[in-house]
Formats: sequence, C-alpha cells, structure tokens
Amino acid sequence: MRILEFDEKRGSMRLVAESEDDLWVIHLILKKGDIVTATTTRDVSVGGESRRVPMTIVLRVERSEFQQYTNRLRIHGIVLDAPERYGVKGQHHTINLDLNWEIVIMKESWPKYALERIKRQGERAGRVMLVLADYDEYLIAVPMLQGIKILQEATMRPPNKEQSQLEENVNIVVEQIKAFLKNGGIEVIMVAGPGSFRELVAERLKGSGIRVYTEHVHSATRNGLNELLRRDVMKAVIRDYEIAEGMESFEKIVELMGRDSGLVAYGMKEVQESASLGAVKELLVIEDLLSVEEQGGRGNTEKILEDVEGKGGRIWIVPRDSPIYFQLKNLSGIAAILRYRIH
Repeated sequence: MRILEFDEKRGSMRLVAESEDDLWVIHLILKKGDIVTATTTRDVSVGGESRRVPMTIVLRVERSEFQQYTNRLRIHGIVLDAPERYGVKGQHHTINLDLNWEIVIMKESWPKYALERIKRQGERAGRVMLVLADYDEYLIAVPMLQGIKILQEATMRPPNKEQSQLEENVNIVVEQIKAFLKNGGIEVIMVAGPGSFRELVAERLKGSGIRVYTEHVHSATRNGLNELLRRDVMKAVIRDYEIAEGMESFEKIVELMGRDSGLVAYGMKEVQESASLGAVKELLVIEDLLSVEEQGGRGNTEKILEDVEGKGGRIWIVPRDSPIYFQLKNLSGIAAILRYRIH
C-alpha cells in the first residue's frame, strides 16, 4: 500500500493498492456514506452510439465487494460528481478498483484502528512463499491477510532406485517455484517437508537472491501446511501476517473457556462491556462485523476496536476463509481474552 497523501482536516486519504491484501484492507475500512474518487469506465451514449468510456467520478459508498484472489475490489454507490457531458450524476455505479490504481477516500472521521491498519499495510515488508515438498508430492502457497492462497498442489512419479527420477522431481518443484517468483513480491521462501527432499529443493534455491529457510513437518500436504502455520518459526518468518497468531489466540480462547476461567468474553454485549473497562487483552472479530452491509452492528464494532486499541489491546480481524472463521462465527463473531475477571 502506498499512501500518497493524508489530509486529516479534510478527512481525505489518497493511496494506491499494490497487492490483493491492500484491496482487502480498503474493503474493510470502507463504510457506507464514505466518499471515494477514482477513475472508472461506464457505458454512455456518444453520438447515438453506446460506448464504454473512461472517466473520473466521485461516489458515495453504499457497499463494497472484495473479489478474493482476482486483484479487484468492487465499490458500489451513487455518483455525486462526474463529467457533465455524460449525465451520470445521481445514478448508481460500480467502481472496479484494480491493483496500482489510485483512489481517494474521504471520511467524516477516520477511526484510529483504520489508520493503524493502513499504516501497517504500507510498511509491510513483502510476502513469504511456503513450499511443502516430499519425494512424490508438493504444495506451494502464499500467506495473505485474507487467508492462504494455494498456488500449486501436485503429485509426482515416486523416485526409483536410479538417481534420475529424484533429480527430475527436484527440477519440477524448483522450476515451478521459479515460475511463481517471476510475478515478484516474494522475499522469503520457507521449504518444509517430512524428509531430506526439502533440503535438496532448498539447496537449489540458494543464490537466487531470496532468503530460504527449511523446516520439518509430517507431510507435504494441506495438513502439513496447517502444522507449519502453527509453529513458532512461522511467526518469525511471517510476522507481518496475522494468520498464525490469530489462530493461536483463538486456541487460547477455547482453552480458557474449557477451564471456565472467567477470562473470556464473547458476543457483542459482553465484549463491549469488557472493552469499555479496559479489560480486553486480545480481540478477535470476523470481517462481516466491519462490512458496509452490516451497518447496524458496525458502529458498535468500531467503538470496541477503538477502546481496545486505545488501551493497548491486540486486534485480529478474521477473514471468511480463515481456518477459525466458522468457529468464531459460532461465538457470535466476536470474542476476547481478558486481562482480569469482570464478573
């Protein structure tokens, strides 16, 4: 995320989304009634013919729709301003915001949590590629704020007694990794697996200008990927991503609830009371509660986030494809670990 300008008095921020994660963050912070300015295209009648023409418009936001893994954010709303000759003012329109497009967002007031999230996103160091590799199968994935994106998952012919098949399988994995690296943005590769095959792959990647780490997991499958995401070593490597820590925080919530410790609050009413008292140490909230479609509950959610952030609590916003999303949703979508008992 590149923040080009922030005018606090006008409540205006001009920025450029450079990754899918950036688009997801913009989706999270957009609120019904916000004003956005961006370049878009629209079908208009020109000389008796219908043509799709580019134009810059000002839109009052009704809702936004993040199209996961498509590099696009759809922002729906009412046109407040546009070139007069096209006659589109007052009409409904959808801005399809793509990567590297500039957008201006205006809010009556910017919540502290939204500014902090954009700031963290702007300082993000780059992505990590996760490679799970064994002699006859491999998986390549990228952790992103909205979840884990699986780039490739395949099986290979098991190596025979001769060295040739083993070498061929190493080549297959390494060449596939290099193909994905051409897209740019990757600074670290973690190669994990149950045997020495991971070391063969890692050795071939050294000298590529990318930092390479290795780690043992029990399989080169999605189960191995989940195992890797829970490791302390993963926190060091993907510390800029909140996936692993969010999962760990939820596991603590489940453990504390099982012990009837009194150190967990869940549901909007309980969490709101705890946050107002400064008792929330860690907060998890599903992204739905910050959706522009959920305006009824969004104000309460934003107030909770403000209270928690203002008193030094940690916040994780859980996306829909997170491994813990449905479990958290069953707890009404919001839960917190408390510093002390309230009741």
